[in-house]
Amino acid sequence: MIQPCLVRLGFFLACFSASAAEPQGPSFYLIGNSLTQDTVPSRLDGDVQWHVDCGKSLPYIFENPQKPCVENSTLWPRALKEKQYDLVSVQVHYGSTLETDAAVISEFLRLQTKAVFVIHSGWARARSRAEEYSSSSGGGAMKHSPAYIEALLGKLKELHPGREFRQTHTQDLLASIAMDIENGKAPFSRIDDLYRDDIHMNVVTGRYLMHNAMRHALGQDRSVEGFETIPSSVKAYLDRILDNLPVAKP
Repeated sequence: MIQPCLVRLGFFLACFSASAAEPQGPSFYLIGNSLTQDTVPSRLDGDVQWHVDCGKSLPYIFENPQKPCVENSTLWPRALKEKQYDLVSVQVHYGSTLETDAAVISEFLRLQTKAVFVIHSGWARARSRAEEYSSSSGGGAMKHSPAYIEALLGKLKELHPGREFRQTHTQDLLASIAMDIENGKAPFSRIDDLYRDDIHMNVVTGRYLMHNAMRHALGQDRSVEGFETIPSSVKAYLDRILDNLPVAKP
């Protein structure tokens, strides 16, 4: 039976304090550039903050955290030192290497001792997407390819045994759609239909896909909130693509 707290003032305050101390839901923190912004962090569920700096790599963001382009960012030095998050997403991008990405993510891992880390692969520019994606080289300069992500994950697992890592698989989703387009099985005439410029996703169709890829990696249910104008046939197709994502651990 639930005990009422309004018996007397002192007991009420004690009940209020106990209630306030109850555990909250999981917390989330995202670090990256505009390809993280294209996952629409503000529409994620629960306790979520982010540090987003346009067009920058992880090493740049690590070394220059003071003035990210997205003004409502919670700067990573403060966020990661003052709070332990349940899941942290880090986005790789042009301008880094396997070694520098691994080194920076390792520093974030040391600050967040228990968090699950999600590697957000982002995606390549439309004109170079297919060439980058097919690259078999995992080392050297960052490229948007499965080989690079797998090499990075291998390095991180070697350096941090026992830690849990996930992926957003966003570049893989685009590759699947490109294959469907080639075979006449997608509601798009070309992969560029998902972009709004050379590299960013359009605000409805593309962002719906990437937002829900991030939600999946973070263990959140799929959502259409904010994307209500997406055509039903396109949504149904993209949902089938999202259904192919590997099951994320709870």
